[in-house]
Amino acid sequence: MGLIAYEAKKVFCIPALWGFFALSFIFNILLIAGQGYERDYFNQERIAAEQSVFDTDEKDNVFVGYDTGKLAAFYSDIVKESPMAIRWVERKYALLQPRAEHLAESGAALDFYAGDITYESHQFLFSSLIRAILAEGSICAMLMVLYLMGYEQMNHTAGQVCASRTGRRLWVDKLAAAVLSAVILYFLLVGVTLLVYFNLWDYSGVWQDSVSSRFNYLTDMLYTRPFLTWHDFTVGEYLASVLSLGAALVVVFGLMAAVCAMMFRNVYGAALVLALVLFGGIGLGSLFSQCKAWGMYFITTMQPSAVWLSVNVWFTESGISAFLPWQEVISVALHLMVCGIVVTILLRCFMSKDIM
Repeated sequence: MGLIAYEAKKVFCIPALWGFFALSFIFNILLIAGQGYERDYFNQERIAAEQSVFDTDEKDNVFVGYDTGKLAAFYSDIVKESPMAIRWVERKYALLQPRAEHLAESGAALDFYAGDITYESHQFLFSSLIRAILAEGSICAMLMVLYLMGYEQMNHTAGQVCASRTGRRLWVDKLAAAVLSAVILYFLLVGVTLLVYFNLWDYSGVWQDSVSSRFNYLTDMLYTRPFLTWHDFTVGEYLASVLSLGAALVVVFGLMAAVCAMMFRNVYGAALVLALVLFGGIGLGSLFSQCKAWGMYFITTMQPSAVWLSVNVWFTESGISAFLPWQEVISVALHLMVCGIVVTILLRCFMSKDIM
């Protein structure tokens, strides 16, 4: 534990790290400041909700009689070139139908949330602000891992440290310190950013409302539908769940950096390969969709960068961004397991081979 703390201290003593943190925080504040009109409208809607009693009718319950088969038919027509993709789409929306019926019975759609500004405020928080925080936290995680695992090479002390098995075990502590530091920094960035956000946006009467309110919806490929989630979420529960899964995603990006660092014993080479994998994966997904290779496209939606891009639809049916229920959770768990196994194997090989 002492070595982990010592290695973590190396990271937190880097001025560039805090410079990046400050720039990230400033960027997030600018994002928040640019939403002045939406913020005022949001706060006015909340005041109106507290001062008035809103009549609701059964016709306001958008989930009553909602048929997810229409969504299945819409997406099946899009992916018609791939019979396998059609089966995946039909299966996903068949599993979603009981959720629509449950939401109809629970009356989730009758919650006010933020009224007419619900969609804009929800998308700003999760599609813009949380996505930015996740990107910043993930970049920090990858840089921390690359820095610590390449520290000895950069300082020309690798030969001395690696002369013994004990010295080589230091790389396990380096990885643990980097990942732990990345998670701490992620939650610190979340804390300071959302502290400013919630001081300006009045969520006092919102937390217990359902995110599946009739005022909330999704639009994918110009097709608008209610905000259908795989579980009942209040606004507070949904935010907590997104931030928790976001922390796990930050760890995934850190482990991916560790794999590159162990495979390529050069920090800059590892960073280049990592960038190519992340950006290349996004480009590959776009290429498959353009070529209508939908089976391959759906597989690319499992990659971490694709999961990050779809953060605004996490825990929903996600449209064309997913072919499985809870796909973002499955993807993160799968990458945690695979990256963890690969890193473990690489570390064992590193400790046993003769590198002198």
